[in-house]
Amino acid sequence: MLSKKTPNMSTKYFMKQLLCIFILSIAFSLYSNAQGQSQGSIKGRIVDTNKKPVEFVKISIEKNNIGSYSNENGEFHLLNIPTGDRTIVISGIGIKDRNIKVLISSEKETIVPDIEIDNSVELGEVSVIGKTETRRQQEQAYAITVLDFKKSYNTTAPLNKLLNNISSVRIREDGGVGSDYNFSLNGFSGNQVKFFMDGIPMDNFGSSFNLSNISVNMAERVEVYKGVLPVSLGGDALGGAVNIISRKDMNYLDASYSIGSFNTHRASINGAYTDLSSGFTIRANAFFNYSDNNYRVFVPVVNLNTNQKSEEQWVDRFHDKYQSAGVKLETGIVNKSFADYLLAGIIISGNNKNVQTGATMDAVYGGVKAKSNSFIPSIRYKKSDLFTDGLTLSLYGAYSNVNSFNIDTLARKYNWFEEWVATADKGESYYTDAEINNAEWISNSNLTYSLSEHQVISLNNLFSSVERKIFDEADPQNESNKIPQNLKKNITGLGWQANYKQWTATVFGKLYHLQSSTYKIMEQYTANEHLEKISDSKTNYGYGAAVTVFALPKLQGKLSYEHAYRLPESTEMFGDGLIQQRNPDLQPESSDNINLGVTYEHVFKAHTFFIDANFVYRDTKDFIRKGVSLTANPTTGYENLGNVLTQGIEGGLRYQWKDMLTFGANMTYQNIIDNQHFEENKNS
Repeated sequence: MLSKKTPNMSTKYFMKQLLCIFILSIAFSLYSNAQGQSQGSIKGRIVDTNKKPVEFVKISIEKNNIGSYSNENGEFHLLNIPTGDRTIVISGIGIKDRNIKVLISSEKETIVPDIEIDNSVELGEVSVIGKTETRRQQEQAYAITVLDFKKSYNTTAPLNKLLNNISSVRIREDGGVGSDYNFSLNGFSGNQVKFFMDGIPMDNFGSSFNLSNISVNMAERVEVYKGVLPVSLGGDALGGAVNIISRKDMNYLDASYSIGSFNTHRASINGAYTDLSSGFTIRANAFFNYSDNNYRVFVPVVNLNTNQKSEEQWVDRFHDKYQSAGVKLETGIVNKSFADYLLAGIIISGNNKNVQTGATMDAVYGGVKAKSNSFIPSIRYKKSDLFTDGLTLSLYGAYSNVNSFNIDTLARKYNWFEEWVATADKGESYYTDAEINNAEWISNSNLTYSLSEHQVISLNNLFSSVERKIFDEADPQNESNKIPQNLKKNITGLGWQANYKQWTATVFGKLYHLQSSTYKIMEQYTANEHLEKISDSKTNYGYGAAVTVFALPKLQGKLSYEHAYRLPESTEMFGDGLIQQRNPDLQPESSDNINLGVTYEHVFKAHTFFIDANFVYRDTKDFIRKGVSLTANPTTGYENLGNVLTQGIEGGLRYQWKDMLTFGANMTYQNIIDNQHFEENKNS
């Protein structure tokens, strides 16, 4: 008898998203064709007398309301220009104006040769200072720190090393290359801080594509939000977020390779090619990391015959090799009348890791291994001035297939001298030879409309659905592995922003929905122990506001408040199948967050002084904390704490002399207290 399989809810939802993208793309194309029959466009580049690109130069069409500014590569692109003979006007402070005649043809793009300008005009005592994108981001109402990586492209450092220099950010690694690390921001850590790449959540990128593996050469800048997030990011971050902005250079190629201690090798290649006439672009980032990680540690050594510990001594790690590799590729078209960009992408990555210890260094392993591989196709689309000026639509969709392998099959017990004895039971920690498959759909849609020159509204929706399946060759009849587990999240945000010369303000609301399906062990450690399928559905509402005021041109004050929620992740509820235990009873954590800050910048000729200070207040309910079980083979797990209060002060000082010397220092003070006096006994 044939049966027809019914698509699950997440598949239906994602297919609807893709269908909407397809229909909208056709509609945009038809609309653009209808509107563009008597219009054309112009592309070009502004350079100086030395053929170097010049940014922030105004390019406009004479006797018309069409204009733009050159970007950091000197490039400009003007759309919807009426056909016929037109005059391009090149102007700006400190340059000689130029007028260039061009012929605009219907439905065609005119490519003009490089336009050379003379920027040697003397301005006497006038000093003009333009705002970089980094500076503009820092002037938002949000508590944000922006790191510009353009001057760090000659290094091979991973992103997490540079982020450790930001006040209130602390990154603590458990070991060498490839080891787990803890990212802490204002007292929040782990999944409470979300990571994005170009505004897209990195939750589904796989374990090998993370901050410790990504080279700084693939990023233009990193934005660290220390509290309230823009609605456009769409995540359920509780304590802040890190948004990695990829390089936007149209054409570039760089490569780096480094060799370090413990046979450590790091390599990365990053590049892009764009054809200005056709709009075709291709962007690629690749990395490779390897290390033996055989550094020395100071630990007690167990005598395997007597089971007695010796005094602590220095020994070499012997089972900690790590290697990872990944490729991120995007290709498509940019700067067309129907799309700012339409890009198809793919991420392929993997890692292979020897596991030296358990949750603590008391457990020493000699044969435990963990591997993973990821395959993630995606599509991105964005169109500004959609149907009407000021309306912008951006869409992202991806399918993530991540396979993780946990191998623990040796019937041995090791000590730090690499000695071992045979044991009666297989498995140094937990006998397993499991493959864990996480299949995830994710879509992010954002619609922004400029109500006026100073006011903008934004609507954002983030949907994700992950389904986990497990097969363990060491225990193929395990009933728990036969139960598929699913976690769905839907986060919708609506925000309004006002932006004026002296102040900027934003108000927003968020709707959080969580739906889970898993199993629970009932009546554990009794004769009636059994598995029971459980499902849950939760809806929460969040809201917040942020404002910034310029008391002086360079003196800025910021205040933000948010009632936020953070929904549990699949790894927290379902475990990792090796060291991290599962907890299907985890509840969403909520927090009332307040940030109050002030920044001041003073420029005196070639000297720049920058000072900032912030006060942080977090009142968190159902705080999700990672704990350690102190057993013979220690494991980790997540649990809710009732009431955690975080208060702190952070500040920084930076001095810069021209572009040749930079000096800075920062400090952070935090007081984190669990104020829950009693714990409810749910069995009473």
